[in-house]
Amino acid sequence: MKSKIEKLKAGERAARNSGISILLLALLKAIVGFLSNSLILISDALHSIADFIAIFAAWFGLKISQRKPTEKFPYGYYKAETLATLFISIFILIAAFELLKEGYEKIFSASAITLPLPALSVALISLFYSYFLSGYLSKVGKQINAQSLIASSREKMVDVFSSILVFVGILLAFYRVPYVEGVFTIGISLLVLKIGIASIKDSIFGLMDIMPSVELVKKVEEIISACKGIEEYKDLRLRKAGPFVFGEVTIKIEKKINVEKAHQIADKIEKEVTNSIPEIDSFTIHIEPHEKKEIKVAIPLSIKKGLDSRIMEHFGRANYFLFAKLDRESKRIKGFYVKANPFKLERVKAGLSTAKFLTKEKVDVLITKEIGEISFHTLRDNLIEIYKAEGKTARDAIKNFLEGKLSRIEEPTRKEAETIESKWGRHRRRGPWWLR
Repeated sequence: MKSKIEKLKAGERAARNSGISILLLALLKAIVGFLSNSLILISDALHSIADFIAIFAAWFGLKISQRKPTEKFPYGYYKAETLATLFISIFILIAAFELLKEGYEKIFSASAITLPLPALSVALISLFYSYFLSGYLSKVGKQINAQSLIASSREKMVDVFSSILVFVGILLAFYRVPYVEGVFTIGISLLVLKIGIASIKDSIFGLMDIMPSVELVKKVEEIISACKGIEEYKDLRLRKAGPFVFGEVTIKIEKKINVEKAHQIADKIEKEVTNSIPEIDSFTIHIEPHEKKEIKVAIPLSIKKGLDSRIMEHFGRANYFLFAKLDRESKRIKGFYVKANPFKLERVKAGLSTAKFLTKEKVDVLITKEIGEISFHTLRDNLIEIYKAEGKTARDAIKNFLEGKLSRIEEPTRKEAETIESKWGRHRRRGPWWLR
């Protein structure tokens, strides 16, 4: 699979080669037109010069798009290609108006062709050349999603019809039948006008960060929806920037999923989106915890008396834990149960083991008065919120929590035992066992 720089280089080569060949064809038309006294062939040469300027704009846009992002342009220069598309579209409109004007004049007059065979031969060469060049530019443009090349391919397909018009015009001018040439010229100019207006609209919308096609959005939505671990997503935004698309989305993940796992899910989505849809250059994912209507709360207890149990001062050495299921909307307790803390007598790292115990119980919120560093970070890594307990009993703490009166604990309330140096070596200074 080609990288974005390789795609831009392929587009640049296509535009450069096409530009050189268009310029040579324009010179050939001009020379033969002057020698054969064919005004329509000379006009077609000017039209080809306009094509050359347009393809030069496409080349310039693809060239500058390869420049690396800078501090001033952190998203790169991809929109230079869109800007080039706008200029191409303007040239298409100019060519259309010139053809319309010329067609009107040709209704009333015809040029005397002195060398009809060379003029007709050049018109045929232009016809076949425009047809094959249109296919080439369209193929490369679609492969790298370069709108400027696609716009140029449309214009070259119009050149196929204009070359037919030139051929017929030269032939009929030789036989002094002016009105047929004029009618054909007006018809083709109206077609060019339609294509030019459509290209201008596309380029302006691209510069205004328009959302890509509905099909592309649906592909991204299907990839996100198929990913396990996501409860819901919101704010999916995609915007075009030259040949590429930038996107972002906010995903909501269950709080029981730890931070590392959440980032793994986000990375998986990003890779699947960018690999499945090559035109998406960057896809940013924001992660938010899923706000449940029902949550599970844990509270450390000193005695076992249901909701009237007293809250224990310390977390890791708590005798019991009350687990309550709360309804956020109705602000009521839907049920509860009490479990003994199996790690209260652990000699070391009782807080860590207790934190893991709460994680296995699939707790969403811990309400406690004190918590150490290891316990705090373990719970936070598992997206468990921690609140400062207020009140004497579990009932008081739950009531204050539902009423929004509790403050969130943003850092450990006490430090772990410190390591000290002594003449007997390094060892840890411990506080009383009930603080561990």
